Amino acid sequence: MLFSDPVFFVFFAVYFACHFFLPARHRIWLIIAGSAVFYAWWRPAYVWLPFAMTLGAFAGAAWIDGAKERRSRRLRLATTLIVGFLPLAFIKYAFFLANDVLGLHGAIDTAQLRYPLPLGLSFITFTLSAYVIDVYRGKYPLEPSLKILLGYVLFFPHLIAGPILRPHELMPQLRHPSPAQGARLKLGIAIFTMGLVKKLIFADSIAQAVDKVYQHGGSGFEHLIALYGFSVQIYCDFSGYTDMAIGIAYLLRVRLPTNFLRPYGARSIVDFWRRWHITLSHWLRDYLYIPLGGNRGGKARQIRNILITMLLGGLWHGASWTFVIWGGLHGVALGFVHLISRYTAALPRWLSWLLTFHFVTFAWIFFRARDFASAQRFIAETLTSAWSTAGAEIERNAFVVILLVLFALTHWLDRHARLRVMLRRANPLLVWLGIAFCWMLAITISQGSSANFIYFDF
Repeated sequence: MLFSDPVFFVFFAVYFACHFFLPARHRIWLIIAGSAVFYAWWRPAYVWLPFAMTLGAFAGAAWIDGAKERRSRRLRLATTLIVGFLPLAFIKYAFFLANDVLGLHGAIDTAQLRYPLPLGLSFITFTLSAYVIDVYRGKYPLEPSLKILLGYVLFFPHLIAGPILRPHELMPQLRHPSPAQGARLKLGIAIFTMGLVKKLIFADSIAQAVDKVYQHGGSGFEHLIALYGFSVQIYCDFSGYTDMAIGIAYLLRVRLPTNFLRPYGARSIVDFWRRWHITLSHWLRDYLYIPLGGNRGGKARQIRNILITMLLGGLWHGASWTFVIWGGLHGVALGFVHLISRYTAALPRWLSWLLTFHFVTFAWIFFRARDFASAQRFIAETLTSAWSTAGAEIERNAFVVILLVLFALTHWLDRHARLRVMLRRANPLLVWLGIAFCWMLAITISQGSSANFIYFDF
């Protein structure tokens, strides 16, 4: 069930009515039941999985909390995390490990290790890991109520593609729910609408031009559209999902954390990762990079820890060497920036931004390509394809070109805090007319259909 599908609006209308009239003390059961329906809509056979994983984390955290000795606590933490990561490792990575890493395709039928990936499996795993580790560290108290932990994991706005939540960001709101009557309708609908426009008008329209080139090739100008187009597509697709999730949560009187802060305005790769998929960046920092040693022990160890973190971060996105390469490129870039940080301050701001944006755009090739050979071919064709038909290609792709220009001109406005200020100052009638116009435009351009969100595959 996609946020941009008509069926979701029927589901949410029923859910919101129940949420509005149900006493607050019973609302946690609505979250659990409604989220189970939302999750099962895609593949009912997998609906048991998030429940089983949550039950495992609930028991594991209690087991850890019951240990007194540090060695015993660490052993129990390791056991709980290994068990918690087993579904992800087996379903998502078994084929990659056997076929691409160990090369067992000649010895066994590795195709038998391919399984349909449950929606949001990576996000669910990281969310539960954050809870277990925070209990172990004493940063969050053991949750005595299984229903609260289930609500924390299953809350449907963030269930499929994040944001990746920490226990303190959601569980207190579930334990002490706000009155439904105080829902911030205008803000919630405006943020949802911003995400809808990003997804249906920008991401899905640009995706058609990008897919064509990656699948069939094209002229030099078409490759350029695909190169820059995918940078815009993946941002509008993923941040659009997050906007819709945050907007829905506002309507339900729940606040979710910001996940994007105009990342293509970053002036270094370090700055980019402070703005892009912020909840994943913080998760990797707090639960992987810092435990590895962080920046302690000198530059060499810091760079090693950065590389390990980003390689695993790349692998988290997908079981393919292209994702490992993508993560490795970012790891090398982050390490390089840390090495030369004392000199980069001398660069003009526009040059720092230009270098950062084009590095990120180049790295996206490996994220988008089906395999390494496809990435190589795309790079080679981008550099060598003819430009003799550029005029005709501009005319043929005029709508996509306009979208790319519009994105470049408006990206600096893409911030919820700015939207809140605009909503307070603007005439309410104009706000609602603007929202209605955006919906009509999105529905007209998308013709009532929507492609899957990119991050549903992760």
